[in-house]
Amino acid sequence: ADHLLTLADARGRFARHLRLSLNGHASGANARLAVQRLRTLLEPYTPGTCPVRISYRNGEAVCELLFGEASRVRLEDDLLKALSDWLSSDNVSVDYP
Repeated sequence: ADHLLTLADARGRFARHLRLSLNGHASGANARLAVQRLRTLLEPYTPGTCPVRISYRNGEAVCELLFGEASRVRLEDDLLKALSDWLSSDNVSVDYP
């Protein structure tokens, strides 16, 4: 091997995006708290190389939101664990090509 990558570097280099699945149960003040919590969790891992995508679903609609360039993250173990602890591991995935 000419070059060794950390696991986080390899994830960031080869991942298509970090996908977070959210349901529509939070509304009003709870939705604002959820947005703030997400911002607080992601911020220490920016700037990075991996795009963040939200898959949002409620009783009336389904949509995908791709965060902007400034919100790309480094896919470190601590970030993935914190997101999984908050959303459950079923709702956090790293998608590869």
